[in-house]
Amino acid sequence: MRVPSRQRPPAAALLAVALGILVAGCTQAVPGHARPAPQHPAASVAATPGSPSATGEVTAEATAALQEIWRSTFPAAFGREWTDIARFEPVHTANAAAPAPTCVDRVADLVGQAFYCPAADAVVWDADTLVPDLHRRFGSAGVTVALAHEVGHAVQTRLGIDEAQSREPRRYPAILLETMADCYAGVAFAQPGLRSVSGLATDASVADDALLALVGFRDPLGVEPGDVSAHGNAFDRVSAFQDGFRDGAARCAAMSTENRVFTQRRFGGAADRARGGDLPLPLLLDAVHHDAVGWFGALAPGWNVPPLDGTACPERGGTAQGPVRLCAAGGGLSIDRSALAAVHREVGDFAGVTLVASRYGIAVLGALGLATEGPAAGAAAVCLAGAYTAALMEPGRGLTLSPGDLDEAVQVLLTHDWAARDAEGDVDSAGHGFDRVARFRAGLLDGPGSCLPHR
Repeated sequence: MRVPSRQRPPAAALLAVALGILVAGCTQAVPGHARPAPQHPAASVAATPGSPSATGEVTAEATAALQEIWRSTFPAAFGREWTDIARFEPVHTANAAAPAPTCVDRVADLVGQAFYCPAADAVVWDADTLVPDLHRRFGSAGVTVALAHEVGHAVQTRLGIDEAQSREPRRYPAILLETMADCYAGVAFAQPGLRSVSGLATDASVADDALLALVGFRDPLGVEPGDVSAHGNAFDRVSAFQDGFRDGAARCAAMSTENRVFTQRRFGGAADRARGGDLPLPLLLDAVHHDAVGWFGALAPGWNVPPLDGTACPERGGTAQGPVRLCAAGGGLSIDRSALAAVHREVGDFAGVTLVASRYGIAVLGALGLATEGPAAGAAAVCLAGAYTAALMEPGRGLTLSPGDLDEAVQVLLTHDWAARDAEGDVDSAGHGFDRVARFRAGLLDGPGSCLPHR
């Protein structure tokens, strides 16, 4: 996050922070694109010994399942027969003497990569480093969503997007094609037929696993939507997957630069870049409190917005709410600074902002005379956190987002249910990270009115 100049620490403090914080960034090259050569240089990844053969079964099952899914889904969505993809090609990049794979000049060009080549109608991937690394970090869902993304590009080719892009490149920038492919991956994950893949979850958590992998595939911080190699930040990629998962293939095909907003942004300056977009926790809490008082206060005119006082909540609903708690007795927001500092280090500063905003959301429900307990209250809190985040994207605002902030919100929503806890610390036992991100998006896109139940 960035704060207005009047709230910034002295230059000496900024320098100390800049020297002490490593700039965050994505080290995993995004697997996939719609051109016959990789767009990103591959990052080095260490494969688990012996794991390429162990994950070969997963890739074989995933590609067979994806082919079968599109045999039925494509005609149902577009009224045309599906033509099977001609080639699925795992490449053992550890063998330097191996022949060059389809559509690239040498094996080294594929290390850490996967791609779809329209000229050969082939999905090609690095079987020795990329796939084992995805499996180690994200399980079968990570491997499958990477392949589903590439098959999504094959869907585009069958719909004539390649020819349309060659005629009107401005209308079909790289980031739009990548977004559509993520959307088609979501379509595939919604189909029961994908559950035949070994190790893939059989319940709704399968989507959570895929979304976590997409977070890992995000562009490096500071890449803008207009960059020729842009694939999208985590928020935009997860959003596209969710649209396909929920709305089907026709939603993906209808995506355009006119109806799709890309949220990637540049750093606000050298200091913002040096901090990796993260503010020190004390400055962050001070800035967010002063800003949120005005925004949440406007939702309930005349209400005294509770302070961030740092005291412990004695009641049960205190610690059960997570690192940030709304205290029923005193009415203030209590911060477990040690726990929040851990989230700040592991995810980023906006993960903490999301948790703070959700507790302000519970507080404003009470100020409006609405229920602060139960699953509906938790859902409204997450939604209001999204609506508050949208306000931070407004031009000319003092407190604004940095690159990666939205990704940090997605990550904390996927991995923890704190933001969806009600005033008693209870959470919907049937809820998943997928649902929390969807509620956050609803608030961000549709505003606070969409979050509040009718009184």
